[in-house]
Amino acid sequence: MESGTSGTITIQLFDLRTHQVSELPGSEGLFAPRWSQSGRYICALKADSSELLLFDFTTQKWVELVKMLVSYPSWSRDGKYVYFDAYSGDDPALSRVRINDHKLERLVSMKGFRRTGLLGNWFGLAPDDSPLVVRYAGTREIYALDWDAP
Repeated sequence: MESGTSGTITIQLFDLRTHQVSELPGSEGLFAPRWSQSGRYICALKADSSELLLFDFTTQKWVELVKMLVSYPSWSRDGKYVYFDAYSGDDPALSRVRINDHKLERLVSMKGFRRTGLLGNWFGLAPDDSPLVVRYAGTREIYALDWDAP
């Protein structure tokens, strides 16, 4: 968002060949875009993180993938799924949604798992699509290190 603008966020596309910037149609109020490996799709979150949406460059339309509190969307390596942190009530979970039929799958509950991250509970995928999370170990454990420098 540029200084002095009305405050509306949008997804901007930058063409590397022409150096032109354009707005992705219908992206007002969306953030955290993630481009699929095939280049056909972009998924993004509503500004309040209450929905995960999908833009199809073939149809030039947005569709709703998930309507719940979502964070850190990540495309699977094969581009068939979007993985994310899902918050539904008091039982957070790692989940994914299949792109071709929008089937939602709850993978694992994160209830009681102490997590952390710079901007909240971070989530991502390893190259083999294994989930990665940051665990909070706290400050109650104290370690001593004896180091004999050369």
